[in-house]
Amino acid sequence: MEQILSFLRDLAHNNNRDWFNTHKAQYQESLDYFRGYAGKLLAGISGFDPSLGNLEPKDTIFRIYKDVRFSKDKSPYKTHFGCWMTKGGRKSTDAGYYFHLEPEKSFLAAGVWMPPKEQLKLIRQEIVFHPEAYLEVINDPLLQKRYERGGKEDMLKKGPADFPKDFILLEEIKYKHYIYSRNYSDADVLDPKLSDHAVEDFRGLYPLVSYLNHAMSFTGNQ
Repeated sequence: MEQILSFLRDLAHNNNRDWFNTHKAQYQESLDYFRGYAGKLLAGISGFDPSLGNLEPKDTIFRIYKDVRFSKDKSPYKTHFGCWMTKGGRKSTDAGYYFHLEPEKSFLAAGVWMPPKEQLKLIRQEIVFHPEAYLEVINDPLLQKRYERGGKEDMLKKGPADFPKDFILLEEIKYKHYIYSRNYSDADVLDPKLSDHAVEDFRGLYPLVSYLNHAMSFTGNQ
């Protein structure tokens, strides 16, 4: 992992096409190494989430090239490697598992981030129709102790349209994202057992992922 962190540090200080093209071999070596790491994650996660069984690392890893068309920051490359592991791969909108590798900013996360409108509605409906099952997931002591909840900054100020405003868990259906994360220091990343630790952290988030995918699988009224 040290060679990836080293490459990403250098890229952050030289985020331009000339430098990148000159160091293309170093990028490819780093990508190959990260691909191997993603393979270890997939193998481990598939042990408790069989829906990932047919995925290959190449299906999960995001391109390093940025889309700068609508961005004020015109630097052409991302300064991290990331992989989104769920049925259907990185383009899927299903709930899944994400690993982000970046010097001093690495983390893993699981759940859904910015789900499409209809999928978000299905999640909210599931919470309204079966609040006990939802509470069992989010009140799990392991989830609360080990992970940080994301999406609080984007919550609706009022309840979503077409949902009861007196619902006992109204705050929960104000979320637009249902995701939890855990940060990794550079020392964590350089631990030889990183993949084992990450798989165990993802295992702790499997009930959340399973719940969300179950909720989004419904196509009609419950």
